[in-house]
Amino acid sequence: MVSSEGSSRLRERARRNYGYIEREVISEGKRSVLSNHRIDDFDSVLLIASAPRGGSSLLFDVLRHHERTCSLDGEHDRWFMLHDLCYPTFESDVIPADFDSFDGETLGRDLLAEVGATERAGEHTHRVDNTLVRLPLQFPDRELPYEWIRDRLLDGVPLDEVLRELDISPLQYDEYATRDAPHPLGNETIEDRPFVSSHDHKRALREDDFERTLVLKASGDAYRLPWIRNQLLPETDVTLVHLTRNPAASINGLYDGWRLNRGFQTYDVGDLDLEGYDGSLWCYDLPPGWTTEGDLIDVCLLQWLQAHRHILDARDAFDDVLRVRFEDVLTDTPSVVQEVLEFAGLGESALLSENVDDPNEVMTTKEPRRARWRDREDLIQGTLDRADGTYSEVVERLGYTAESEWI
Repeated sequence: MVSSEGSSRLRERARRNYGYIEREVISEGKRSVLSNHRIDDFDSVLLIASAPRGGSSLLFDVLRHHERTCSLDGEHDRWFMLHDLCYPTFESDVIPADFDSFDGETLGRDLLAEVGATERAGEHTHRVDNTLVRLPLQFPDRELPYEWIRDRLLDGVPLDEVLRELDISPLQYDEYATRDAPHPLGNETIEDRPFVSSHDHKRALREDDFERTLVLKASGDAYRLPWIRNQLLPETDVTLVHLTRNPAASINGLYDGWRLNRGFQTYDVGDLDLEGYDGSLWCYDLPPGWTTEGDLIDVCLLQWLQAHRHILDARDAFDDVLRVRFEDVLTDTPSVVQEVLEFAGLGESALLSENVDDPNEVMTTKEPRRARWRDREDLIQGTLDRADGTYSEVVERLGYTAESEWI
């Protein structure tokens, strides 16, 4: 999220510190798994693709509570960024389907670094290990006392207390972001804020866990689906769920996120002159056709439009795709989740059922409320009225032509 030269420096420091943690700090069991396995050792992957602010964090959080799944903590973009598989290597977040100039062995191992298996009892050591492997990506410019942090966390000291002792604001973590920060959080990080912690029902991987289904989601995947299918996971059974959300609600969520001191910054693309935004960094995904000038609300429309257009165009790379509406996730969560489980070949899960009945609140920008976008209806409707034919085509293909259904 800094200049190209500065980003390269941060990646080098993050790689150095992460390598040290991988060799010396995390538990012996985790070191053994990372030495012998890669992400493509899983027999099957359930991949959720959506536009940013499309509800994928909620659906992902529910599904990662299934006791036959494994998952990362949140999105995996940070590992692609660590390997420079992002802007400015590419002009946008699009990775060409035939791009093969990357270290698949190391990337495959790094993507596995924080994966855990879901089990009701969970495992405190796994949560500590996951915190440690991600700290260099969250704070690459700081030399942190990793062994001291590990000891404190293993002793049961809460993460937010450890962060405060290191003069780090817990507001940078989704788990503790109960309010907007009083000022911008800064930009020298590889992992996108807000940072997501491991849930309490995960444990370290074992050899037989690779027979489970790995659940993955990152909004940036909308622009790299054929590459994931053809290059990253060519031999893996990948099941794709396309999660949609009406343009007004998504655009409204994006507009909120850009203007909050909560994080969501991704790239330094140079000086920004966007009406409605006074920050200095790009937020969320970087779609083809991005611009540094104009109205923020139009950028939010572009981010929704391009993400779903690319997902729709990538369908042929997969044997089958299940399309799910986030509106249905909100109004009939059990039925939608059951549909996804059947599509992915997953059975019942008591732990997941409990989470469906009482889902966590994750990655929210404002208090959830139906049709909250109508609070700025004139602004949103204005940008939709200016949209070109591509917008109309995508809206029709996604089945959002009836505005009365935009909740």
